[in-house]
Amino acid sequence: LAILAFPLGRTLIGQQSSPAPQEIAALTSAAESTAQPTAEPASAMQLDASQVASPAPASASLPEGAAPVPVVTTAPQQSHLTEPASLPASSVSPTNVAQDTSTFHQPEQQALAVPAEIQPAALADAARTGDALALFEIGSRYSEGRNGITADPKEAIRWYQLAADKNFAPADYRLGSIYEKGTGVERDINKARDHYTRAAEAGNANAMHNLAVLYASGALGSQDYATAAKWFIQAANLGVTDSQFNLAILAARGNGVPQDLTESYKWFAVAAKGGDKDAAAKRDEVARALKPDQMDKARAKAETWQAQAQDSRANDSTVPDTWTGNGVKTSSVDMKKAIRNIQAILNNNGFDAGKPDGELGAKTVTALRSFQKSIGLEPSGKVDDDTVRALLERNKAAPRNA
Repeated sequence: LAILAFPLGRTLIGQQSSPAPQEIAALTSAAESTAQPTAEPASAMQLDASQVASPAPASASLPEGAAPVPVVTTAPQQSHLTEPASLPASSVSPTNVAQDTSTFHQPEQQALAVPAEIQPAALADAARTGDALALFEIGSRYSEGRNGITADPKEAIRWYQLAADKNFAPADYRLGSIYEKGTGVERDINKARDHYTRAAEAGNANAMHNLAVLYASGALGSQDYATAAKWFIQAANLGVTDSQFNLAILAARGNGVPQDLTESYKWFAVAAKGGDKDAAAKRDEVARALKPDQMDKARAKAETWQAQAQDSRANDSTVPDTWTGNGVKTSSVDMKKAIRNIQAILNNNGFDAGKPDGELGAKTVTALRSFQKSIGLEPSGKVDDDTVRALLERNKAAPRNA
């Protein structure tokens, strides 16, 4: 994470108008929303209402005149290992085992060839030994054209695949996205599905969401709401806001899950707490269709929901400081101060980043993504120039807490 490598980052540190941490009140009853704390955002694919064709039964439809609930989604691996063929029992009997073991040699483990431009040495050395995170980081550099590396989609795929072969879920997730979009390769939805599936089954939250979108949108040939709902549910419970929104749509229409407007209200409300303004509007629309006793049940569901913890290995691709070569330490005083200010500004603008503690955790990343999405930026969860500039503008305009 190269936060504060940007000039505006230093400006953020010195912001005197940023609300002090003790002045920031966390949103009440906000459910903990844990999104993937990596640099791997879910794709921005959107589904429209026409792609969820089955209408809700009239008995549970929304009030007459209310706008139809749209399906808005944002748009997933595991190893290819096979069991070794068993040897015939006779071939391993004591009489067939050579006694002079000196004639048997173990094949030497060949170190992976790493290009000279991959620096610093700590990263290259880790990659040579087959460290999955190091392999992924090199793939990311070739994909994004950073750290002195010229962008090369084919090289990126090769390094991502090396990491995926070691069961590194973020690499499978990235490969799924590459094949879904056709980035540097011929677009192949089936390969995208396979990579997303392996990543999702390993616990990658964004892969779960993207996989669900493929099934819900009909990209695989036909719409499969039951399978889509299965993965939306898992991603929603791990804090993926767009999956929560989509699950609310499915629950309202009865696609893939039993039709239940209290469940629809719950997921819209949870997504709204995560900063999704569209979800807040749809939550209120569903509320108008509920009877008083249903409304009480729906509110209780929303208020008691809590996000499940994500598996860090399946979702986190943050590299050690020794691999970045820029000397930035995430535990430095300046870093903590900057993150506290980021959290304070997000909270003051309705994006629940939790208590300003100077830690760039999952809840803060989720709030950053929601903020970026609200102003038309790529919801990466990263702190970059554009995001810092927008945060500073919001901080100037927002009144300070009393």
